[in-house]
Amino acid sequence: MPHPEQEISHLKQRIAAVYAQREQLKLALARGELAPRAGLAQLDAVDRTLSSLDSRFKQLWDAARAKPNGGLQSR
Repeated sequence: MPHPEQEISHLKQRIAAVYAQREQLKLALARGELAPRAGLAQLDAVDRTLSSLDSRFKQLWDAARAKPNGGLQSR
């Protein structure tokens, strides 16, 4: 299992990528490039993924902050 700081960094990258995917889906829906039912189903799946990533990020962040030395090292 990766070090918490590495996992947080990876999660930040994944969250940014999934968020960009979400924005593209929203734009495609607004432009009518996707059928509403299919587009909304895809958007729902992306939202669930984003929520899961966000929850894991918060877990790691809170755990790091709870450490006596302040948790995460600043770079």
